[in-house]
Amino acid sequence: MDGEPCACGRRGCFEAYASASALMRQTRDAMVAHPESKMWELCRGSADNADGRTAFDGMRRGDETAKEVVERYLNYLAEGIANIVNVFRPQAVLIGGGISAEGEALTLPLQKMVDLKILGRGRYAPVVIRAASLGNDAGLAGAAMLAKERK
Repeated sequence: MDGEPCACGRRGCFEAYASASALMRQTRDAMVAHPESKMWELCRGSADNADGRTAFDGMRRGDETAKEVVERYLNYLAEGIANIVNVFRPQAVLIGGGISAEGEALTLPLQKMVDLKILGRGRYAPVVIRAASLGNDAGLAGAAMLAKERK
């Protein structure tokens, strides 16, 4: 409630915290707050050049600011996923989009965080968190399959 503005017009939505655009905003905000960050080099001196990989790349280079951005982003993502898991109890959660290219740098810490946040941790089989095999093309492939089914 009363959280970050979302593109849908509401505030505090999962999308406002755990989407690729949210990660880019969080990265830019951290860069502005930390002019010493190595992320400036990755973005050729302009925060406008930050993308979904910037914080992960900075983290891999040992940048503490980038590490904090990634950890905060993963925590937001884990909160949302845990809420979904608590309601629907799926066997797996697949992460698509461009962020899925991060592979285990994304899924391993996310798995640990979600495992700690879901209700009844020890009583249910753990939900498996993986990167979608179609990555950034997952949405496009899904739309194409839906269009094919409707013909």
